[in-house]
Amino acid sequence: MTNNIGNYAKHAQFWNWGGNDRTTEYEFWHNYAAKYGNNVLIPMCALGEAGAYMAQKGMNVIAFDITEEMIIEGKKKFANISGLQLFKYDIRDFRLDIPLIDFCYCTDFGHLQSIEDIKKALACINNHLRIGGCLVIETGLRLPDAKSNYTPTQTWHPFKQVYPGLKVWKTGDTRNDAETGRCHISQTFYAEDESGDIDSFDHTFYLQSYYREEWLAAFEECGFDVIGEYSNRELKTWQSNDDGYRIFEAIKNEDENSDK
Repeated sequence: MTNNIGNYAKHAQFWNWGGNDRTTEYEFWHNYAAKYGNNVLIPMCALGEAGAYMAQKGMNVIAFDITEEMIIEGKKKFANISGLQLFKYDIRDFRLDIPLIDFCYCTDFGHLQSIEDIKKALACINNHLRIGGCLVIETGLRLPDAKSNYTPTQTWHPFKQVYPGLKVWKTGDTRNDAETGRCHISQTFYAEDESGDIDSFDHTFYLQSYYREEWLAAFEECGFDVIGEYSNRELKTWQSNDDGYRIFEAIKNEDENSDK
């Protein structure tokens, strides 16, 4: 996974480059978690912004990311927030000495490049959830009739510039392979200072999607019962003709072989 996720080490210092207000997103996940309890786990958390938001609202949050630079930046930014702990871990292989979790969510499972890696991640999460605890995965869905396509190079500018003395933007193109269900994204990030000097770095990565049947089989194998499938954050029930966006809501079952 680490060879295919892009240059997040360099990206960490510019993670919030877009200047967008993500409060609505954080509130969505906070409200989702609140239905299940106060102890929250957030894998692949980047800087940990959503976790910081939840912790400020009184939740106990454990968040981690595989990129050390992301965790370093997150600790700098959120060091004064009690109730938030940030760690460096791989979602496919982690073991935390913590109370059992009520709720876990992740939006970045596309970085896992095989169904075997998906199962490893699900098993690790299952080991940290209480029975009846909830895992929510937001992901894209590979459709059987998907066609390969290419989006030529585009330029993206932030909603507003947020770094003093710097102007930042991105360029990039995208290729979707219908046969493999893999999306290749190639980007270049630019930061121009007040003297006109430009620093840049490449950020190229793959996102893997899977058939619905693969997801459902993986959940079952790893000790989860799927209780909801939704096509948007309004939690509209997913239909077979919906597009690739998907939210799975799954509950840890009472599998007697579970570690906890």
